[in-house]
Amino acid sequence: MRFLNLLTTTLVNLTKVRYTCQRGVTQKNGIFDGVANTMAKTVPVSKFTELRGLDRISHITHEMNCLFRVISQDDVGIDGEIEVVTPKVDGDGYETSGGIIKVQAKSGTSYVKKDHGPTFATPVRMDDLEYWNHCTFPVFFIVYHPDDDALYFKEIKTYIRETDDVWQTPLEVVFNKATDLFTANAKDNVCEHAAVSPPRISFDQQERLYSNLLPVKRLPKTLTYAKTRRKSAIRIREEIEGYKPPFCIHEKHLYTLSDLHNEKNVLREFCDVETIGEMPFSAWMEDYDLRNHLVYMVNQLFGSHCYRCGLSYNRDFKRTYFPRESDDDTDKSFSRTWRSPRTKRDAPPRTVVQFYEYGTFTFWRHLAAEFRFEQFGEKWFLRITPKYLFTDDGKKPCNPALVGPYTTRLKAMEHNPQVLNHVLFWGQTLANGHSRIEMTLFGETLVVIEPEPATVIAEFAIPFDPATHEEEPSSPQLTLFSLSDMEDGSNEH
Repeated sequence: MRFLNLLTTTLVNLTKVRYTCQRGVTQKNGIFDGVANTMAKTVPVSKFTELRGLDRISHITHEMNCLFRVISQDDVGIDGEIEVVTPKVDGDGYETSGGIIKVQAKSGTSYVKKDHGPTFATPVRMDDLEYWNHCTFPVFFIVYHPDDDALYFKEIKTYIRETDDVWQTPLEVVFNKATDLFTANAKDNVCEHAAVSPPRISFDQQERLYSNLLPVKRLPKTLTYAKTRRKSAIRIREEIEGYKPPFCIHEKHLYTLSDLHNEKNVLREFCDVETIGEMPFSAWMEDYDLRNHLVYMVNQLFGSHCYRCGLSYNRDFKRTYFPRESDDDTDKSFSRTWRSPRTKRDAPPRTVVQFYEYGTFTFWRHLAAEFRFEQFGEKWFLRITPKYLFTDDGKKPCNPALVGPYTTRLKAMEHNPQVLNHVLFWGQTLANGHSRIEMTLFGETLVVIEPEPATVIAEFAIPFDPATHEEEPSSPQLTLFSLSDMEDGSNEH
């Protein structure tokens, strides 16, 4: 009876509420218009952009196998935090490391200014910069770029420390789109700033290992030869005006990669044209002495190709290098644009020549490389060893004793990613705007080389390294660039 009384009372009260509401407002689909009109709150479009940015940060952080927490209360210059977790030694899950990075996130086109291709800037306030700079923990400033649909980040305390004009107006943080992408590949950077060492080897992933060897796809098919009374190839070169086709003299015969049948060939005047013949290129590959001459001729061809690519060669240091593009003393730096075959994106312009001044010591630093052809089994490769060349004026090499310590410090700062980028850049430079490196002689392609280095898939990986693969001692061979025992070891550039 008590239960029935309570139920009756409740129904009566509900009826009163319904009657009151019906007298005050109309009802549609079970929702009171009056209540909706009085309680509705506008959600700006920018809110969804902000949430998409935070969602993306959370998603990428989880791809790193780390934790992300949004700070929803007392948000003063910090929106969230990343906590680094590491695999347990026994392989049973993960464990917290105590490494935490605070995150300030911005999203939307209003935070993307001066969007000039490879870079853009995000305006910031002075009080934010001061707050971040005085934090006792690392702070990631992450910006969601809607047009790129990508996140970019800076560890803001490091950025403030390394940017000279950071406190000058306009107050802004400049992002490099090539190096500041916030993806799962940035975990090493996250761990570094969180002072946590991630596991160095994973056997659950594969990795693409890059070499510094460019595969040779084609070598010359034939040589032409004829008897000659001349004994010195050097004398012949001195007598020829203009371009000298690659050639050598061996056992009273002149051999060349060019066609002696062509009446315009400048080498014909030094030969007995009645004895002109042809032989396969491969016939010389089996004999050590003959191969010496063969690689010397291909070396000359490669030198001519480098010259067409705007490169120079230094005989003293045996290095191919980028020369100064002008003698104007006001031009202190020269750079080249390029597209990375690894990322399939335009990379930041690469400085190839730069002027430096340290007290009374001034010099030019040139990007350079040593090239060698290596044979592995039946396959040939062009090996690239990145180097630098230092000159007093853009041509004359500096005293090695002066630049030696500087070179040591410079090379110490370059690790695998930097060396790989050097190799990729040189491959693109030698391709000279084409899909392949094509070494030509009088319009005929004789040698073809792939501009991308040979790779192999390893059954282990460095976690979150860009080389992670998802898919399915020096050689004793004679090389094209170790010719000290040849008649003339110069490279004609």
